[in-house]
Amino acid sequence: MEVAEVTTFLAGTTPFDQLDHAQLASLAGNISVYYCQNGETVQLSAERLMIVRTGIFALYSDQQTLLTKLEEGDFYGYQLLLTGLSDNDKLVCEEDGLVYWLSADAFHQLRYQYKNIDIFFQRLFSRRLHQYKAQQQNSRFTLKISDIVQARKIAISGEHSVQQAAALMTEKRVSSLLVEQHERLVGIITDRDLRSRVLAADLPAQTAVKQVMTAKPHTIDKHAYLFEAVQLMSRHNVHHLPVLDKQQSYSMITATDIIRSQQDHPVYLIGEIHRQTSVDGLEHCASQVSSLALTLGKQQVPAHEAGHIITTITDALTQRLITLAQLELGPPPCVFSWLAFGSQGRMDQSLNADQDNALLLEKEPVGEVAAYFAALADFVCQGLARCGIILCPGNIMASNSALRLSLKGWSGQFAKWVTSPTPEALLKSSIFFDLRVIEGSKGLFNALQQDILARTTDNALFLYHLAQTALQRTAPLSFLRNFILEHDGKQKKGLDLKKRGISLITDIVRVYALSAGISEINTRQRLVQLANKGIMDSKDTQNLSDAFDVLAQLRWDKHQHDLIQGHDVSNLLDPNVLSGLQRHQLKDSLTVINDAQSSLKHRFCRDL
Repeated sequence: MEVAEVTTFLAGTTPFDQLDHAQLASLAGNISVYYCQNGETVQLSAERLMIVRTGIFALYSDQQTLLTKLEEGDFYGYQLLLTGLSDNDKLVCEEDGLVYWLSADAFHQLRYQYKNIDIFFQRLFSRRLHQYKAQQQNSRFTLKISDIVQARKIAISGEHSVQQAAALMTEKRVSSLLVEQHERLVGIITDRDLRSRVLAADLPAQTAVKQVMTAKPHTIDKHAYLFEAVQLMSRHNVHHLPVLDKQQSYSMITATDIIRSQQDHPVYLIGEIHRQTSVDGLEHCASQVSSLALTLGKQQVPAHEAGHIITTITDALTQRLITLAQLELGPPPCVFSWLAFGSQGRMDQSLNADQDNALLLEKEPVGEVAAYFAALADFVCQGLARCGIILCPGNIMASNSALRLSLKGWSGQFAKWVTSPTPEALLKSSIFFDLRVIEGSKGLFNALQQDILARTTDNALFLYHLAQTALQRTAPLSFLRNFILEHDGKQKKGLDLKKRGISLITDIVRVYALSAGISEINTRQRLVQLANKGIMDSKDTQNLSDAFDVLAQLRWDKHQHDLIQGHDVSNLLDPNVLSGLQRHQLKDSLTVINDAQSSLKHRFCRDL
């Protein structure tokens, strides 16, 4: 073993990069080197730290579930060294490589001597427990009662008078009280009870609480999920639920608490959007989207669902802006359809999406018609910009007069793109083929969409050029499966998950969908239909769908991280921040894209 080579490697590996050269050389002297062959099972029983030098190693649970994949710089064995407990894992070499083994004595001496290194492995162990538990359970998390109510037991005895109860409610500024007898919950009394059962019944103020309380009320445990409280309240038409902790009174949850906790829930937010009477009000609603995103992240809502929710909110903002515009401008002079392209059209919008929209008109945009819809488009586009959906840098917006056309005008435009598909034209126009009506006439929109599909289905020349456009960019993966990083112009390097990942899959799938006359435009749904119709092999569609989900999830996680850190939301990801499993999944996803592009080229780009 070359001690100098091991020392150099350790110097570039966290957490050993904190050591000086002499300390690294001493550490290297306690390391042995082992060569592993593809398919070999690594011996894990000994108490020692494994450091992957080269190769790929798959880690399986005792249930043969893939837990993670270890690559260069990853560790294994620290869990046994830290706890003395074995996980009965199985580690299989998937790609020939070298591993370094650090003896248990040297590992423990390192921990005791350097606190930062000890903290590193303790945190690594904690993350491992969390990640593996989440992978094994594969569960969805929602808010629990304890997330929104604190321990606050405001109680009164049943022997006290209703006047005393009212005074206590006023003092504590609550609308209900727990009623206890010998520290045991026996009922509740609410301000509504005081009105309907005392004042309305003309009972004296000295009436005992136990005479008018709700006895044996429905209760809920503080560890129950919030939706269980909603279900219980709805089923029994109650607005107050005593919260218990180990059968003891803990607090009270009310319908108001639930509404307040769900103010950043999409259903609530969308309802609020449609109640606004000004752009200022819409702007305030839109400001809650970041909070909503963090809540969705906390509840582990997957990226494709989050994209659907964010798009639905953008749709609601657009619809309400159109309504407000008409209140200001008067009724429209003709039937129209407000169209969305790109990510909003596909219902997979992200937090940093810009506008891509247009107007489809029943009549030609001249005179009064042109003036009205120019004003409406400007009102809506500027309103969306105020709400955080930025103006399109490429001017693909209804405020652009070139994108306010009649059915005849749009049909002619698509005919031009289809019959004369120059690379430059298709590069700029490909997102127009992912269109959806947001507001207005669906009949007008359907007529346009059917016209488009009639022109593109089995159109070899158009599909050839569209496929060529989809092949202009490739996945950022080298021949040796290393990531190819790029600069963002701000001295940051990484992988652009949208341009060099998600969009590549979208482009590939669009070609197949248009070739088959499929009207669905959501990428995941297009893949389902392509498999069902036999247009693509089901294994290929599943691989593309899985790759799309991995990339979308990485972007969604990155966006949430940016929000938490107070940074601008960016699609540029540094792969070094990922776990071994995530890096492996990312590489697999990019490989799937490369394979899919090869298949696309073979199918659509042969000589015509």
